[in-house]
Amino acid sequence: MDAFYGKNLFLELFTQHQQDLIRYATSIVGERPLAEDVVQDAYIRLSKSKEGWYLNRPTEEPIGYIYKTIRNMSIDLYRKRSKEDVGNAEEELQESQKPFFQSGSITPESEVIARQDLRILQNALDELPERTRKAFELCRFNGMKLADIALELDVSVGTAHNLVKTALDHCTSRLKNNMKN
Repeated sequence: MDAFYGKNLFLELFTQHQQDLIRYATSIVGERPLAEDVVQDAYIRLSKSKEGWYLNRPTEEPIGYIYKTIRNMSIDLYRKRSKEDVGNAEEELQESQKPFFQSGSITPESEVIARQDLRILQNALDELPERTRKAFELCRFNGMKLADIALELDVSVGTAHNLVKTALDHCTSRLKNNMKN
């Protein structure tokens, strides 16, 4: 099979299966526009592949390889976005606390606000499921790494990450709601 025929077959496979590939990627990354980007990136990556993997394979095999590539790229994107989300939630939580830690003198008003925020955070933590709260406390108060939290709670590192992220998002949401009121 020559390279021209192989590349045309490859393009035809992507074109025929495009909507299914996008739906598959969407089921992993959660958003159609991101999934479309993943499929496009997969096409570019695979079409520029030095191995020319699509040249000497039966028709059934390349589509499986395409799905596997899209799966891996989608998971990578999902993980990257999850880490960014945790970082953003931590930044927002720290930002909401800045006025109390940056001022050189503590005023009675700022002390009252700080105490209110502490009560809101305590209530927010009390609203969480015990495992989620425990993961958050181990991370934020005990300074434990996600791998250690995972061992402590007998969960995967990914689950530990999601538990801490959920708690951070919840606390940040409660503080933001208080700031609006």
